[in-house]
Amino acid sequence: GGMGGMGGMDPAAMMNDPAMMEQMQTMMQNPMMQQILQDPETMQQILAQNPMAQQMMDSNPQMRAMLQNPEFLRQLADPNTMQQVMQAQQAMRSMGMGGGMGGGMGGGMG
Repeated sequence: GGMGGMGGMDPAAMMNDPAMMEQMQTMMQNPMMQQILQDPETMQQILAQNPMAQQMMDSNPQMRAMLQNPEFLRQLADPNTMQQVMQAQQAMRSMGMGGGMGGGMGGGMG
Protein backbone atom coordinates (compact mmCIF):
# COMPACT_ATOMS: atom_id res chain seq x y z
CA GLY A 1 0.00 0.00 0.00
CA GLY A 2 1.23 3.46 -0.93
CA MET A 3 -0.77 5.18 1.81
CA GLY A 4 2.11 5.30 4.33
CA GLY A 5 3.06 8.91 3.66
CA MET A 6 -0.47 10.20 4.01
CA GLY A 7 -0.42 10.50 7.82
CA GLY A 8 -3.68 11.73 9.30
CA MET A 9 -4.82 13.57 6.20
CA ASP A 10 -8.56 14.17 5.92
CA PRO A 11 -9.77 14.70 2.35
CA ALA A 12 -13.16 15.67 3.77
CA ALA A 13 -11.69 18.99 4.94
CA MET A 14 -11.22 20.07 1.32
CA MET A 15 -14.75 18.91 0.54
CA ASN A 16 -16.12 21.44 3.05
CA ASP A 17 -15.37 24.30 0.70
CA PRO A 18 -18.30 24.68 -1.75
CA ALA A 19 -16.34 26.98 -4.06
CA MET A 20 -13.51 24.45 -4.25
CA MET A 21 -15.98 21.67 -5.00
CA GLU A 22 -17.63 23.63 -7.81
CA GLN A 23 -14.24 24.35 -9.37
CA MET A 24 -13.31 20.69 -9.09
CA GLN A 25 -16.55 19.52 -10.67
CA THR A 26 -16.19 21.88 -13.62
CA MET A 27 -12.59 20.83 -14.10
CA MET A 28 -13.42 17.12 -13.86
CA GLN A 29 -16.05 17.35 -16.61
CA ASN A 30 -13.39 18.45 -19.09
CA PRO A 31 -12.58 15.43 -21.35
CA MET A 32 -8.91 16.40 -21.41
CA MET A 33 -8.90 16.38 -17.62
CA GLN A 34 -10.52 12.94 -17.61
CA GLN A 35 -7.61 11.63 -19.66
CA ILE A 36 -5.01 13.31 -17.47
CA LEU A 37 -6.52 11.88 -14.31
CA GLN A 38 -6.16 8.39 -15.72
CA ASP A 39 -2.41 9.00 -16.04
CA PRO A 40 -0.92 10.17 -12.71
CA GLU A 41 2.49 10.84 -14.29
CA THR A 42 0.98 13.33 -16.74
CA MET A 43 -0.95 14.87 -13.86
CA GLN A 44 2.27 15.40 -11.89
CA GLN A 45 4.01 17.01 -14.89
CA ILE A 46 1.13 19.41 -15.46
CA LEU A 47 0.96 20.37 -11.79
CA ALA A 48 4.71 20.93 -11.72
CA GLN A 49 4.44 23.36 -14.65
CA ASN A 50 1.43 25.27 -13.32
CA PRO A 51 2.31 28.16 -10.97
CA MET A 52 -1.27 28.38 -9.72
CA ALA A 53 -1.32 24.68 -8.88
CA GLN A 54 2.07 25.02 -7.17
CA GLN A 55 0.80 27.92 -5.08
CA MET A 56 -2.36 26.03 -4.16
CA MET A 57 -0.39 22.96 -3.12
CA ASP A 58 2.17 25.01 -1.20
CA SER A 59 -0.60 26.64 0.80
CA ASN A 60 -2.48 23.36 1.24
CA PRO A 61 -0.30 20.30 1.96
CA GLN A 62 -3.44 18.14 2.09
CA MET A 63 -4.21 19.05 -1.49
CA ARG A 64 -0.66 18.17 -2.52
CA ALA A 65 -0.93 14.78 -0.84
CA MET A 66 -4.27 14.05 -2.50
CA LEU A 67 -3.05 15.04 -5.97
CA GLN A 68 -0.05 12.75 -5.55
CA ASN A 69 -2.25 9.80 -4.58
CA PRO A 70 -3.03 7.68 -7.69
CA GLU A 71 -6.07 6.10 -6.01
CA PHE A 72 -7.52 9.53 -5.21
CA LEU A 73 -6.95 10.63 -8.82
CA ARG A 74 -8.67 7.48 -10.05
CA GLN A 75 -11.68 8.29 -7.89
CA LEU A 76 -11.69 11.89 -9.10
CA ALA A 77 -11.76 10.70 -12.69
CA ASP A 78 -15.05 8.93 -11.98
CA PRO A 79 -17.91 11.40 -12.59
CA ASN A 80 -20.09 9.41 -10.18
CA THR A 81 -17.69 10.11 -7.32
CA MET A 82 -17.83 13.85 -7.91
CA GLN A 83 -21.62 13.71 -8.21
CA GLN A 84 -21.90 11.88 -4.88
CA VAL A 85 -19.61 14.36 -3.18
CA MET A 86 -21.61 17.31 -4.50
CA GLN A 87 -24.89 15.74 -3.35
CA ALA A 88 -23.43 15.10 0.10
CA GLN A 89 -22.25 18.71 0.22
CA GLN A 90 -25.69 20.02 -0.65
CA ALA A 91 -27.31 17.78 1.96
CA MET A 92 -24.86 18.98 4.62
CA ARG A 93 -25.48 22.62 3.70
CA SER A 94 -29.25 22.19 3.73
CA MET A 95 -28.95 20.74 7.25
CA GLY A 96 -26.82 23.73 8.24
CA MET A 97 -23.65 21.69 8.79
CA GLY A 98 -21.38 22.69 5.92
CA GLY A 99 -21.75 26.28 4.85
CA GLY A 100 -21.36 29.51 6.76
CA MET A 101 -18.34 28.43 8.80
CA GLY A 102 -15.82 30.22 6.59
CA GLY A 103 -13.99 28.35 3.83
CA GLY A 104 -10.95 26.75 5.45
CA MET A 105 -12.47 25.91 8.84
CA GLY A 106 -13.34 22.31 7.95
CA GLY A 107 -10.95 20.63 10.42
CA GLY A 108 -12.71 21.60 13.64
CA MET A 109 -15.11 18.68 13.81
CA GLY A 110 -12.50 16.00 14.49
